Amino acid sequence: MKPALRIVPAASNATNRDSHAPSVAFFAEDLERLALATSALGLGLVVSDGAGRVMGGRGDLRRLERELRRRESNLAEPLARYLAPVSRWTLGARELALDSPIVMGIVNMTDDSFSGDGVGSDAHAAVAHAARLQEDGADIIDVGAETARASRPRLEAKAEARAVAPVVAALVREGHLVSIDTYKAEVAVAALESGALIVNDISGLTLGAGAAEAAKSVSAGYVLNYSYSVPKQRPDPPPEYEDVVAETLAWVAPRLDELEAVGLTRAQIVIDPGIAFGKSHDEDLQVLGRLGEFTTAGQPLLIAHSRKNYIGSVSGRGPGERDLETHVTTALAYSQGARLFRVHDVQGTRRALTMAAAITSADPGAFAPDAESWPWAAGATAADAIAQEAVIEPPAGQRW
Repeated sequence: MKPALRIVPAASNATNRDSHAPSVAFFAEDLERLALATSALGLGLVVSDGAGRVMGGRGDLRRLERELRRRESNLAEPLARYLAPVSRWTLGARELALDSPIVMGIVNMTDDSFSGDGVGSDAHAAVAHAARLQEDGADIIDVGAETARASRPRLEAKAEARAVAPVVAALVREGHLVSIDTYKAEVAVAALESGALIVNDISGLTLGAGAAEAAKSVSAGYVLNYSYSVPKQRPDPPPEYEDVVAETLAWVAPRLDELEAVGLTRAQIVIDPGIAFGKSHDEDLQVLGRLGEFTTAGQPLLIAHSRKNYIGSVSGRGPGERDLETHVTTALAYSQGARLFRVHDVQGTRRALTMAAAITSADPGAFAPDAESWPWAAGATAADAIAQEAVIEPPAGQRW
């Protein structure tokens, strides 16, 4: 299974600094028109294994999109979406700009969270935990009352809705932007009526579009999570992927169309490649290593990777000791275009993202020394600066 379009982008730091940095676009449909379009533009095209491969910078791809549209090719629209990605996530009357990272802090209203940080049914503990997450830098509080672990029982929808609704309402009163982590329409409705503005649906529409329809009814944001099978059910036999990234991308495209048919706009939809959903740990790592390809869809990209078991397969450490590896993954994911991060350790995530953004996204000169930075502002001479015992102590934040 191949997507109509898959783009392997240039490294993010190269793209930010050089608009001509080449990406590689793979096309699996309408190759005859593609050949005519690339020939007319003088772009190279290599066809093999039923796919066409074109290499070019963003300017080249824009010219190709216009030529494909002129030739009425169905490849023009997916290419246009890649070239003009959603830049603001619409959440009812609110919008979140995606030019900087968004951190989603986790509040597990469970006693059986795999990460060991569940607050159970204690509403006061949930609100207190959310306050700590916000103080540490969380933009969104993601509330869930049922663990995704396949080994744990499902909650009855009405009981789950009764549990989350008052907590969501309390969080909204405290000024939090709240997401509800559920695949159940009844729970989504209860949370949205209590003031939540996002539905984080792990089902990937495998159980129908009820949660998406709830989001649509109040123009809320919606997270489309890759799911090979229905929630809390391990696929048996396990899936066999020829190319897990290409096949996940092929899975995403028709579901975006389905969500649009429900009435959600592209600006309301974020995609999550589903770490730990329908993939082995090795396949999770493959997805994380090629996250940049998920920007093909032109949708904001969220990763929910925190403390998950792919880390344990690499490090041998249990869930409570996986924050450092989570932060490494976060930084690498940011460099590949992910902009939303669902995590347990918000403070550490913010630190990791600050550094990742400085390396990956900052303009040259953003951290350069100037007339106000040490040693010039302090009046130090070169001899002072290199003396064995410096006369003037460098302040925090020095730039030289």
